[in-house]
Amino acid sequence: MSIGRVLSLAQKAHLRSEMEVFLSFLLGCTRLDLIARSEEEVPVEKLAELQKAWIRIQDGVPVAYLTGQKEFYGHSFSVNASVLVPRPETELLVDLVLARAKKGVLELGTGSGVLACSIKKARPELRVVAGDISPEALEIANKNCVQLGAEVELFESDLLEKMPALELDVLVANLPYIGEVRHAELDENVRKHEPHLALFGGEDGLALYGRLFDQIKEQGRRFQFILGEIGFSQGADIQKLCSEKLPDYHFSLFQDLQGLDRHFVLERV
Repeated sequence: MSIGRVLSLAQKAHLRSEMEVFLSFLLGCTRLDLIARSEEEVPVEKLAELQKAWIRIQDGVPVAYLTGQKEFYGHSFSVNASVLVPRPETELLVDLVLARAKKGVLELGTGSGVLACSIKKARPELRVVAGDISPEALEIANKNCVQLGAEVELFESDLLEKMPALELDVLVANLPYIGEVRHAELDENVRKHEPHLALFGGEDGLALYGRLFDQIKEQGRRFQFILGEIGFSQGADIQKLCSEKLPDYHFSLFQDLQGLDRHFVLERV
């Protein structure tokens, strides 16, 4: 079967983009190369792997889980089914952190470590510490740190529970924010294939942020900035939660490239 034929079949199934990503990975070329090589036959020894991948792509499995990698903030990261697939909108959170950090950054819910590694690669002078409750996620995060040469300190911790008290001026968290009742907007393929531990944050999706804010007060942590990512419909709710839990911080809300509420920034006043 030719490369062009494979892409044509994928296009009819409205899955051409996904197949382009996988096929370029399978053949070791760029997506642009696929067009120039459209008349070439897919090597016989690759057909079985292609067929298996096609079945899984049709089932909605993220292509990143099939290739084991995902681009984020100019770097290639390892991913698997124990971590969320990094989203492009989260790159904006990196920019927000880099514009504010002076001493160091603590990231919670690091997952595959894309935020922590991207921050460290962009600002090597910063001390970057990251934690996650999932040992499996931390294995992937550590793999990415090694691959990228990013000196990030990793800890297994339920939010701040086991994180050391360090002089870091920025706390950033991309915690599970999908609601189980309210703010439950979620693509069915994501719900089916990505880890629920990293997706769901209680009834309204903000339970973990509420717990984190309580821990900050209880432990007397004094971050100059606290940043996080939320769902597009949670702007008003996260502002109310922040004002109730951390009244000594000024709240700001930032939109993604689609103009949707996506990130919040708290600055201590």
